Amino acid sequence: HTIIDIIDKETKKSFKQPDGSFLIEAKRGAIKTVLTVIGRKKEDTAEAPYRNAWLYVDPKTIESTSLSKFAPGWEVNLPMSCRIVGDPLEGYEGAKITVLPMSIRPSDAAQDAELTLQVMLTKGESVKGQPKEGMIGSYFERKVKLKVMD
Repeated sequence: HTIIDIIDKETKKSFKQPDGSFLIEAKRGAIKTVLTVIGRKKEDTAEAPYRNAWLYVDPKTIESTSLSKFAPGWEVNLPMSCRIVGDPLEGYEGAKITVLPMSIRPSDAAQDAELTLQVMLTKGESVKGQPKEGMIGSYFERKVKLKVMD
């Protein structure tokens, strides 16, 4: 019942591919705004997480000194976030989700890239000094392919 989706802000169409990865195509120099949608379906009867966090990471940047871990040459305004569940989105009525826009723009230096979307859904509160008590979390990863359209 977990929802992890990336959709086009304008068309509301998902970028999800048959293999479960996401393919985002953007014209060089043009801004594309996508929505990161994370949460649980309304049919889920279990107590839903109420805090969702995510991070887009290019694995090649982990060892670099760059503060940005997004794909080099791609400008991005919100590659990570943490939100309380409760955002509305058409098509997801009744679902317990978070939704945030992220604008990306491939610069002249941008090349096709592959990112890992790291997602954490949590509920409860952490207990200081007691790492196994309080907060419960679920961790997921998804592949995100960026393609430059010239």
